[in-house]
Amino acid sequence: MDPNENPTCVFCRIIGGDEMVSIIHEDDEIIAFLDVQPLHPGHVLVVPKQHYKNLFYVPEELAARTFAVAKRILPGLRRATGCRAVNIFSPNGADGGQDVFHFHVHLIPVPKDVPFPLQLPDPNAEVPSRSQLDVMATHVVRSIHDTNAEAHTASQQAEPAVA
Repeated sequence: MDPNENPTCVFCRIIGGDEMVSIIHEDDEIIAFLDVQPLHPGHVLVVPKQHYKNLFYVPEELAARTFAVAKRILPGLRRATGCRAVNIFSPNGADGGQDVFHFHVHLIPVPKDVPFPLQLPDPNAEVPSRSQLDVMATHVVRSIHDTNAEAHTASQQAEPAVA
């Protein structure tokens, strides 16, 4: 199955008009609406109308447009809720907490003196040494390079030869 297909997607039903939502923003590509199970009042979901499973699959331009709409909503959301902070969260994969497999961004107002469930850094987390961090950084950089090289090779092989 194509990872971008999900015929039972609740966000696709919302976009299609089959579910009721309280819309904050809508244009040709993006819809933003209030979460029906908000962490705090004013919790907004910003969703591209085209279905992509998560950020791993969404085209870069559409991801950027989704975050641009989120950024434009932030000041009004902060003012409307009276919160001084609004956290942005995008779960990508079941292990990351994603339960609706359609790329989306949460805008979560954080009331003053209310602890946010995800606090970073984790006070119980072990602090790695500089050398451990450097080894991980090198590993990530190499993996980015290898992934980009593989994608480039695949795109070169997929392009028809020009006569």
